[in-house]
Amino acid sequence: MTCKGWNVYRPEINIKPWELLLKELEEGNKRSKWVDREPFAYWKGNPIVAATRQDLLKCNVSDNQDWNARVYAQDWIKESKEGYKQSDLASQCIHRYKIYIEGSAWSVSEKYILACDSVTLLVKPHYYDFF
Repeated sequence: MTCKGWNVYRPEINIKPWELLLKELEEGNKRSKWVDREPFAYWKGNPIVAATRQDLLKCNVSDNQDWNARVYAQDWIKESKEGYKQSDLASQCIHRYKIYIEGSAWSVSEKYILACDSVTLLVKPHYYDFF
């Protein structure tokens, strides 16, 4: 594990040090203009850690309703076996809207969501991050 201040490499979930990841996110932002991005609210994470996240999954598209949200439960075990192909953060900068919702505590994902230059839909947090 490489540490530099609060910048911790997390190989078990494929989170790179911030300096490297920020460059990848900047490249991800250049792939498409905001108006050309997918016009859905997007979230991917672990819904098991909080009732609010479980409620968020109810907003996903169904046979009866399309709320223009695309929300996904993250399976970290499957991702680690498949090389994190479906959880690359820079490739998630293709959505116009990104959802930030805490788990059972503060979530590290806020800065990654904000770095995507998408409109952030923020579910009122109990914890606040600083940059």
